[in-house]
Amino acid sequence: MEEAKKRDQWWSFAGVIILALILPGFLKLANSITRYFTGAEGRLAAVTVDIGRPLGQLPAPWEALAQGSDNLKGFTDGINDQLTAVKPEYIRIDHIYDAFNVVGRDSNGGLTFNWADLDNTIKKITATGAMPFLSLSYMPTAISSGDNLAPPKNWNEWAGVVQKTVEHVSGDLALNNVYYEVWNEPDLFGKWTMGGSKDYRTLYRYAVSGAIKAQRVKPFKIGGPATTGLYKSWIDNFFPFILSNHLRLDFFSWHRYDLNLAQYEDDINNVDNWLESQPYFANVEKIISEMGPNSEMGKENDTQVGAAHMVATARTLMFNVKYGFNFAISGYWGMVGKPRFKALNMLASLGKNRLSLTGEGSWVRAIGATDNKKYQVLLVNYDPKGSHRENVPVSFVGLTQKNYNLTTSMLDGGKYSADMATTASFLQTIVPMEANSVAMVELTPK
Repeated sequence: MEEAKKRDQWWSFAGVIILALILPGFLKLANSITRYFTGAEGRLAAVTVDIGRPLGQLPAPWEALAQGSDNLKGFTDGINDQLTAVKPEYIRIDHIYDAFNVVGRDSNGGLTFNWADLDNTIKKITATGAMPFLSLSYMPTAISSGDNLAPPKNWNEWAGVVQKTVEHVSGDLALNNVYYEVWNEPDLFGKWTMGGSKDYRTLYRYAVSGAIKAQRVKPFKIGGPATTGLYKSWIDNFFPFILSNHLRLDFFSWHRYDLNLAQYEDDINNVDNWLESQPYFANVEKIISEMGPNSEMGKENDTQVGAAHMVATARTLMFNVKYGFNFAISGYWGMVGKPRFKALNMLASLGKNRLSLTGEGSWVRAIGATDNKKYQVLLVNYDPKGSHRENVPVSFVGLTQKNYNLTTSMLDGGKYSADMATTASFLQTIVPMEANSVAMVELTPK
């Protein structure tokens, strides 16, 4: 009886070894056939995650959401629980001056402030567990030289408005680490430039001068310029201005709507080239304060392509930026109830600790994580052309137990679960990945 048991164990172990040896060959053949018919060329994925090598806290740049003027006062109504579930760390809003009628004048010509409407929206943000990220826009009519996109009549009054804003939100409301971003898309809204009569640098300088005068406030951060894209002329003129005037710049921000992941990488490299050239900018955070697959309403934003883009972009931004704010939460551009929000839920379900992971490909990206109860691999096969598919081997190595549950959950709702046993130190599964599919693979010790 003992001999038979040992023989069975040997054959079980041998079977695992044989499978590990021949399976890659079968997968290579299957994937080669796929590539032949799709005409695609690139590196295929073979993901390996080492559960015995935690690498510290998992960066989560996706824990940041943005809402524009559409549905601004009620953008969390009816969806608070859904927002709480995706664990946002920050929620960004703009139009804080013109949409909420914050600034006015009294009969003597002095400035008055009414924070009631803005406070109500800030309370809705904090009710989700997030902190506010406030875009200081647009110019209050009470101090403007024209409309809400014009410069102020008196630059000192603009500085005073910013000072009062910081004192109220970071002081009266006692909110810690609020971000204040000077304007929203200044190159578009107001046609601000680096020079001339509408010089963004002047707008920024007076905003900072007001912010640093704020009294009795919690720590906060201020930065900008939140342009519609990353433009060389702005970088080449903004950073030297900050440096020569010794201005405070806690974060540098820009927007990016693009299906091409390489554009996000190029942006980061371009900003890094400037920031790393001067010790003065050593602690400046990089923030994409609005992002998505398309700047127009609908289109890829509301499809499976948009969901895959969100996960692939999240993987690209890890370790490269502090936050990438996905736009928008609700309203005409809203994500709630659409594939992108499902993708956000999958990102939010990742454990807080990162695992060592290798074997990403040209199309398939992966994130390894653990919550100390299970081991996770989030996979995305991002292909805007919608033609590439592949069978992705996912291996968990460094196993110390014999019995596990392996569950694969697809963004489209498919779910596969099985109990597995191993006498080796690894387990492997195959995940068929259609174009723009997202899958969560979870290994749970039993």
